[in-house]
Amino acid sequence: MRDVLRYLADCRYIWLWGLLSGIAYAAVFGLYGIRWEAIWYPLLLAAAFGLFFQALGFLRYRKNHRELERLDPADGPCADYLPRAGSLAERDYQELVRKEEGANRLQKEKWDAARRDMNDYYAAWVHQIKAPIAVMKILLQQQDTRENRELSAELFRVEQYAEMALSYIRLGEGASDLVIRECDLDEIIRKTVRKYAGQFIRRKIRLVYDGTYMKALTDEKWLSFILEQLLSNAVKYTPEGGTVTIAADRYRRISVTDTGIGIAPEDLPRIFEKGYTGYNGRLDKKSTGIGLYLCRQAADRLGHRLTAASEPGRGSRFTVDLENYPLQVE
Repeated sequence: MRDVLRYLADCRYIWLWGLLSGIAYAAVFGLYGIRWEAIWYPLLLAAAFGLFFQALGFLRYRKNHRELERLDPADGPCADYLPRAGSLAERDYQELVRKEEGANRLQKEKWDAARRDMNDYYAAWVHQIKAPIAVMKILLQQQDTRENRELSAELFRVEQYAEMALSYIRLGEGASDLVIRECDLDEIIRKTVRKYAGQFIRRKIRLVYDGTYMKALTDEKWLSFILEQLLSNAVKYTPEGGTVTIAADRYRRISVTDTGIGIAPEDLPRIFEKGYTGYNGRLDKKSTGIGLYLCRQAADRLGHRLTAASEPGRGSRFTVDLENYPLQVE
């Protein structure tokens, strides 16, 4: 019924023209004294023909309307699938749509090319920066002084930021390098812990991990990346003498718990947003608000669930639930 009313509204000038023409026809022939039977018969025939052609027009109108409703710009260019134009105005509009889609396609190609160039540049930069970082590590290890230990710690952070930049690029491209298989969780966790051992020793933070014999369906590299970011935050926000605990329960949930400064309740729902640092992040001027965002993105790509719980002044707990992966081993 709504389509009928819309069609009648679109054809209002045709109906008005027919009504005024009928009135003029009847008035002129009535003034000439022609019998009313000779006036009404042609008027009724004209009205019947008009209703017939209007019905045909409505059927075409409804068909075109439904075809346009089925088109979705998100599925790609739709100019070639538009219904056949029935008037000059419709042909003009369809031509405008084709021109606009062509311009958008060219612009998208330019953007995609620029994005690929930017990603290639940053990927190359990250790989190239690893060489001087490795050289500086070797030079700083030659003498075990307090100054060299401090420089090594800062150099470690530089290396982590470079790795984060590369991970950001890879996740933006859809993380097409995922390799899903059954992985030994203990091996992944211990490898991550060894990487951050120097940071724990330097900050005098106690690490608690009892080991696990479980396996899970995941990607070793990206799960390691998530754990590294969680450990990095735990070390950053846990004061000297604090404790960081890594545990894995029988439900394949890995938790990283610290006794640090915690997260404010109003910040907790937003900590995984891109660029959001929260109150503690503003206190620490070095916080970027990217690490936890990348962790959530990587977890979503793996099909895992990343959650956080915290109490200000008493610490935080981040949990990676590995049971949520929807696929099975082939």
